[in-house]
Amino acid sequence: MSTDRHPLGIIKNLGEKTIRGLDDQITGDLILPDNEQYDDARDVWNGLINRYPAVIVRALDSDDVAAAINFAREQNLTLSIRGGAHHQAGEAIVDNGVVIDLAAFDHIDIDAEEQIANIGPGTQTKEVIKTTQAHGLATPTGSAGCVGMGGTTLGGGIGWLRRKHGLSVDSLRSMEVVTADGTAHTASENQNADLFWALRGGGGQFGIVTNFEFELYDVGPLIGGLITFYPADAARTVLETYSEFTEPEAMSSIVNYGEVPAVPPIPESQQGEPAIGIIGCYAGNPETAMDAFAPLREITEPLIDATEPMAYTALHEMGTLMHPWGRKYINRSVFVDELTEQILELVITQTDTAPGEMDGVGIWSMGGAIDDDSETAYAWRDKSYLILIEAAWEDHDNPAHIEWAHETEQRFREVGGEGAYAGYAGVEEGEWEQWERKIFDDNYDRLRTLKARYDPAGIFDHGLSVTPKTE
Repeated sequence: MSTDRHPLGIIKNLGEKTIRGLDDQITGDLILPDNEQYDDARDVWNGLINRYPAVIVRALDSDDVAAAINFAREQNLTLSIRGGAHHQAGEAIVDNGVVIDLAAFDHIDIDAEEQIANIGPGTQTKEVIKTTQAHGLATPTGSAGCVGMGGTTLGGGIGWLRRKHGLSVDSLRSMEVVTADGTAHTASENQNADLFWALRGGGGQFGIVTNFEFELYDVGPLIGGLITFYPADAARTVLETYSEFTEPEAMSSIVNYGEVPAVPPIPESQQGEPAIGIIGCYAGNPETAMDAFAPLREITEPLIDATEPMAYTALHEMGTLMHPWGRKYINRSVFVDELTEQILELVITQTDTAPGEMDGVGIWSMGGAIDDDSETAYAWRDKSYLILIEAAWEDHDNPAHIEWAHETEQRFREVGGEGAYAGYAGVEEGEWEQWERKIFDDNYDRLRTLKARYDPAGIFDHGLSVTPKTE
């Protein structure tokens, strides 16, 4: 192996003086391949990802971020941003390049009276929820407590408040961001409005956000929690009924066909059983929620019905337990307007023929507040459902699960599935044609124009980056 294609070889080629120069410019830690912290620092949530960066900068402030960006640009090294390290395709870590670790940006500052929160990109969702819930408040986040706020927000942010309050990007008031030239900016509707537009759904390809300012809403501490599982042989009936009862806007829900997850409050004796389950959040009066949930709890005799008023935090804890760190994952997705017979049939047949017990297909209700006009780079707002294809496994048979996920996605596209959600895109396999338009749709050309303005050299290139537009 050529030394310039190996992390240690890259460090050798850079030279001690260059590395020392970077170390002198930052207040955070500089981690190199021979450092005992290296393996922990390059570890990510998805066990399928195993990459070896040359340099890891654990930034403590915006100056550290700027220094690391300038270093990567000057040395012509690929750059990645590690927030929660939870991106399915492993975009937090790059081979032979520079990783900027934002774990220290974990601040949460609440103004309960004004209902505003300033949150760091390295903060985990569970900490945001816990802190805001102490005031009876919340902002839209991802659906699991273990994800970082940076990545999930910049991609859109689909969570349990989506139909009531929209996506994470819809609650953003402003951001502090360091762009490719190492300059810090404020992005809001009144300052750098085009950058503000691009960051809200365009992902981390225009700069590194060091602070998010969010709107907060009255939520909880108790919400209506829907947790009902039916036998697998009732899948068709459950799916048909589900498509008729996704209102009101206060209710966001998911129906998953696969197996009963190994999480509380589900009894251990029933965990792992083949089943179809409906999990939902009613972001309003918990008692009113029981009436809204009733049609989805009475489809047939349930295996499990743990539906009750519950803490808002509990749903996110379930998401964390269902997707543990280190397991292997491939997620793919499409959007659909309606749940046709063909769509429902594919949910069943593709799950039944999946290679692993943890592989399955889920349907997420969209619409509601997501449909509201919003000047952001997030596309596909008018779609009613997100179809999520998830393969999860712990053995070494990677190809079988990857091929199943790819084939399943293609089959849904053949019957009307469109687009993809950036967080569930699976583009690391590199076989998509025109994947950029599948994620960004009509926003693609404008994003290319802004990429040319803010990152013409492609410093922030990763699997979901657009190509800068040239004249």
